[in-house]
Amino acid sequence: MSPDPFFEMMEAQDPSPLLHQLRASDPVHRVEPLGFWLVTRHDDVKGLFHRPDDVTHDKRKWEQHVPAEPGTLLRWFEDHSLFAVAAEDHARLRRLVSAAFTPRAVRRMEGQVREVIEAVAAPLRGRHGEVLDLMGDFTNIVPNTVISRLTGVPPGDDEVRFRELAQSVIAGFLPFVPSELKEEANTGFVELAGWVRELCRKRLHDPQEDMVTDLVHARDQDASLSEDDVVLMLAGIVGAGSETTALGGAAVLRMLLDQPAAMERLRADRGLIFSAIDEIIRFTMASPAGMMRFAVRDFDLRGKTIRKGEMLMLSIGGANHDPAVYENPDMLDLDRDVKDLLNFGNGPHYCLGANLARQEMGCMLDALLDIVPPGSRAREDLSEFQDSGIFKRPLNLPVEIGPPA
Repeated sequence: MSPDPFFEMMEAQDPSPLLHQLRASDPVHRVEPLGFWLVTRHDDVKGLFHRPDDVTHDKRKWEQHVPAEPGTLLRWFEDHSLFAVAAEDHARLRRLVSAAFTPRAVRRMEGQVREVIEAVAAPLRGRHGEVLDLMGDFTNIVPNTVISRLTGVPPGDDEVRFRELAQSVIAGFLPFVPSELKEEANTGFVELAGWVRELCRKRLHDPQEDMVTDLVHARDQDASLSEDDVVLMLAGIVGAGSETTALGGAAVLRMLLDQPAAMERLRADRGLIFSAIDEIIRFTMASPAGMMRFAVRDFDLRGKTIRKGEMLMLSIGGANHDPAVYENPDMLDLDRDVKDLLNFGNGPHYCLGANLARQEMGCMLDALLDIVPPGSRAREDLSEFQDSGIFKRPLNLPVEIGPPA
């Protein structure tokens, strides 16, 4: 029996050719060994963001869902997170959380992002001839440090511990992860939640220029966020803004090392980094995996009957490289005007922090161009990976730094 094309794509260095074949021949593909549907066309992925009567974020609706142990913090999160609440509560919470993303707050956060990146990048410049792990020493550190700084965790040992906790918690929420990672996630979440609760109480009486203060003091008419709400929101923000950005930053650098002409154009015109960031994200994020949705009733999609309780994997790589939407989708075109990028969702669940994420990714790339001069190369022979369920998570990004320009 031949392996399912999903697993072939997950193992492939460039999954795009296989994704194109699957998108054309079987755009709603049943990954039988794992029991979910892989959706690979852009219009289907976008459409499912707008079909709450058919699908939900709520993992508790999945037929294979194994609830966390009763009484654990992970179980509490499953039952009360933004993805588990009714639509009207979701809208209310989003309005309140938007207080943390006002233009003034975003300007403050952009300044904090640049400060963090400069502090992390400075000791990595000028290391010609050395092999640096630019995931462990840069792309892993920056997003988690940014999140801790935005939420008011002070620099130093606390910040390092916050970063460790964030990474352990995120791993526990991925599908098909080993049980030991779930146990580590629950332990980490207990400590992380305690930390956030303490910050909430401090900021209630002593406001500071940070996200916890914004959330604690948010008001929408007579409504406000409870301490529990803030814990849940920050858990979601940590998940969305740390691991994804860390892996994304590493993937962007790895891609540009294989695209030296594009890298040199960006190096020569730094303003292009920010105008082209959506294209860089679109081109780089080519994995066949993506966002999960769970069927809340039977419905048909592309001639396939999706049964209540089944998982759908919305392939962001499939959508990002769909030739029906993007001309020459497998080419990096820094002048492309990208429409309907779906990495940040669409519709009522569009990521509130999308513009901040773009800014952070662009600033990371800007700094990396000064760390990695022409002639640098990825050292594939030193790469390491960890089994994280359906995909292998890179543990490092070894790069041999080229000579001075």
